[in-house]
Amino acid sequence: MAQFILVHGACHGAWCWRDVIPALESRGHAVRAVDMPGRGGGVAGLTLKDQAEAILSAYEGQAVLVGHSAGGFSISAAAEQAPERVSRLIYVAALRPANGDRLGQRMQALTGERADLPLVVAKDRLSYCFDTEGAGPVLYNGASQADMDWALPQIRHEPSGPHREAISLGDNHAGVPASFVICTEDRMIPAVDQERMAADLTDVVRMETGHSPFLSDPDRLAGHLARMAC
Repeated sequence: MAQFILVHGACHGAWCWRDVIPALESRGHAVRAVDMPGRGGGVAGLTLKDQAEAILSAYEGQAVLVGHSAGGFSISAAAEQAPERVSRLIYVAALRPANGDRLGQRMQALTGERADLPLVVAKDRLSYCFDTEGAGPVLYNGASQADMDWALPQIRHEPSGPHREAISLGDNHAGVPASFVICTEDRMIPAVDQERMAADLTDVVRMETGHSPFLSDPDRLAGHLARMAC
């Protein structure tokens, strides 16, 4: 049995793992989804260290950290801070950073064809949010309309600070085994960019889903996560 900690991406929360949690629990695993600090925005001074500590404080012992999208930076920071507490990193349609990367710059450097999803920046410049009008087919392509209608109202402003910060990664992070779930129909982080980020890994699977397999194919995603944890 593995212990899983599930980490959401930008503008999302622990809620997005609704269907993956029972699918992993039914396979005998312990699972917890965590909220990164600053949901809703308006919080100054947040850092990647704050995200790492939110992850590490959510469990005892060792865990498999699963990061979706921007959550790839969050779980990487946690592994660098406490590698002895991380048995594996699993990136799901995620940004897998190298030392010195900034999340915003990494997104701008993507080379694959992406859908246009406007951002709404808060007046205080401390956070941003996806413009939810028309966002369903971009964020959740492949999911049912009912699931899109459930998810979209829960999207919240994301604190900008951690996304502007250069991540510091070294031997701690490098020593933790990593896996990657590539989503081949992703309209946010194109598959060609995911393939490049996963090129040095031996444990890679591909799902014919959009950016959010936790909604469009949660049971199959859980099966991949369970296998990767072994």
